[in-house]
Amino acid sequence: MGVTFLTVSFVVLLLLRVPIAFAMGLASLGYIYWFMPATMPLTIIPQLMIAEPSSFPLMAIPFFVMVGELMNASGISDRLVTLAKVAVGHLRGGMAMVSIVASAGMASFSGSSVANAVGTGSITIPAMKKQGYPAATAAAIESSASSLGTVIPPSISMVVYGSLTGVSIGGLFMAGYVPGVLSMIGLALVVRWAAKRHNVPVEERQPPREVAQAFLSALSALAVPVIIIGGILLGYMTPTEAGAVGAAYTLVVAVVFFRSLGLSDLFHALRRTAVTSGVILSVIATASVLGYIMTYERIPAAAANALLGNLESEWAIMLVLAILLFVLGSFMETNAAIAIIAPIIIGITEGSNLDPLFVGVIVVAALALGVATPPVGVCLFVTAKLARTTIEKTSVAALPFVAVLMLVVLVLALLPEVVLFVPRLFGY
Repeated sequence: MGVTFLTVSFVVLLLLRVPIAFAMGLASLGYIYWFMPATMPLTIIPQLMIAEPSSFPLMAIPFFVMVGELMNASGISDRLVTLAKVAVGHLRGGMAMVSIVASAGMASFSGSSVANAVGTGSITIPAMKKQGYPAATAAAIESSASSLGTVIPPSISMVVYGSLTGVSIGGLFMAGYVPGVLSMIGLALVVRWAAKRHNVPVEERQPPREVAQAFLSALSALAVPVIIIGGILLGYMTPTEAGAVGAAYTLVVAVVFFRSLGLSDLFHALRRTAVTSGVILSVIATASVLGYIMTYERIPAAAANALLGNLESEWAIMLVLAILLFVLGSFMETNAAIAIIAPIIIGITEGSNLDPLFVGVIVVAALALGVATPPVGVCLFVTAKLARTTIEKTSVAALPFVAVLMLVVLVLALLPEVVLFVPRLFGY
């Protein structure tokens, strides 16, 4: 009865468009009030809500968000788009190819799909429309490319997953490169098809001198992922410390070297950082209470036993899990979904021979597609607004791009050795 109440109340609150953090919190409070033993101290609620978001690994989230916001506010992201344009703008697909490469580059700095969509989409979407892409197609390409921000390290969602499950965050970062690169290739193939379909002209190749100038202009920005990932791999910094150093470095570059960040811009960037980080951490806080209730009701163990008991092959387990996560990601924000299903995933990995690192990457990659799929796809809404088109048209145009990303995840779900190749090179 208690599980039914918890599930129904949570779903009803979501259907009423209650923010997910409040939906989880209210459903959990209702369960505790009516179904938990009277001897259970209510002080456990604030303890759970404070302890989880206060963990040291999750402190990396505000810093990674800040990197993306500072880059957008200071115009550093514009330099990355310019570099991508002179490097790949001559390929079939034009600015759509630039959108993919620039989004991948932005992903290696901020770890946020939304910051990715705003930073690159504000430049590439108008340029794609000018080249002949329909507004909905331009928005769909950028929203799909922005999902790379969740997969390519440093990824906020990987930080959340690693913190909640105990899986190495550095290992998750390393394991994200293969899915990220294969997703880029898949999107590039669909873009070539879309370019031919819409008769997009092929641009001239830029002279090497312009490519070199664009590279030098963006060089200080390109050092950010080297500092963050390099510091983690060499053991000099934890992900949280690397995020702090990356944010400080970005601030110094924007203020001292480029002189493109005024006090007003800095204030708005810090404000957006606080809002975004607050949303993510509030979701984790209320999800910790929900997770405690799920454990009390033995839901993770029951779900893991149901999946492992009916599926003998590890391939089948991963395929079914990936498909279920595709559906979940379409209706729930990625980090919220991770916070809810983390106990179940732990049960699945402990009850099987599946590598926790491999499972973690597939979970994040499958849920990441939710940012580009309706009805909750936040990047769809952002890019549709930038393209001045409707969410309905953008959703239809995004189907082939999302389909190829799903195919990449499903194939990788069957190939753990491919996913784990890079992290094993670095000893994870």
